[in-house]
Amino acid sequence: MNRWVSCLGIVMALSLGAARAGNATTAPRARTAVVASHAWIRLPPPAANVAAGYVQLYNHGREDRLLAATATGFGQVQIHAMRMDGELMRMQALPEGLVLPAGKVTALQPGGYHLMLMMPTRPLQEGQPVRVRLQFARDGEQQVDFVVRDGSSAQLHGHGAGR
Repeated sequence: MNRWVSCLGIVMALSLGAARAGNATTAPRARTAVVASHAWIRLPPPAANVAAGYVQLYNHGREDRLLAATATGFGQVQIHAMRMDGELMRMQALPEGLVLPAGKVTALQPGGYHLMLMMPTRPLQEGQPVRVRLQFARDGEQQVDFVVRDGSSAQLHGHGAGR
């Protein structure tokens, strides 16, 4: 009986070792090439049916493209750019998305590229988290938690912006 228990113990130890060895050679999960940081939404006036979202996107990989976005609590999200048209600054939707050059930071910030969050299901509150799903051409989908901020000048310049 002792010999049988010893053999069983050896077989189990070998099996466990083989299983661990198999796991050690398993390829690690692919790292996200695009990293989002400083994600925030400017607190809109109470009756507004749109809000602007800002984020820093650092692309560690090959050139990519932000294709689309959706957000919890909003009917639609569009990628926009601000463009000068003579003396006027105009907002322009980017239906083809936004190119993210390899090895560069693309800033979605006030006065430039941004996410236009439309048709909110309820008013936003300062400090409220909003989950936004960003869809990239190469890097797939990424969920990013944005934080609603009051848009004071310190936050507009990156100080105190939420991650």
